[in-house]
Amino acid sequence: MTSYNIGKTLKELRNHRGMTQEAISKELNISRQTYSYYETGQRLPDLEMACRLAAYHKITLDQLVITGLHPTGVDPFATLPEEYRQLLYAYHRLPMEKQKNLMEYIEFLNR
Repeated sequence: MTSYNIGKTLKELRNHRGMTQEAISKELNISRQTYSYYETGQRLPDLEMACRLAAYHKITLDQLVITGLHPTGVDPFATLPEEYRQLLYAYHRLPMEKQKNLMEYIEFLNR
């Protein structure tokens, strides 16, 4: 487990969500400086915090600690048109309940 890999993944997730370190740290009930240390690789989260970070970002602990978001090193959405990528990132930023509501609405529209 390297702090660089974790930090890179955390920063990528935060940027995809369009959030600040301050906003995420408040939701996780930690200081902005602590979150910044995780993101810049100056500090490794302990196991409990790593689990909380993975759950918060809706990824596996393995993705946070070992493989990163794109185990092959390639963003699977990189070849999509920009508007599609933005739609996927916006969907990912939604809380799980709103994602479910959106999918129900799409199903309704497809009837």
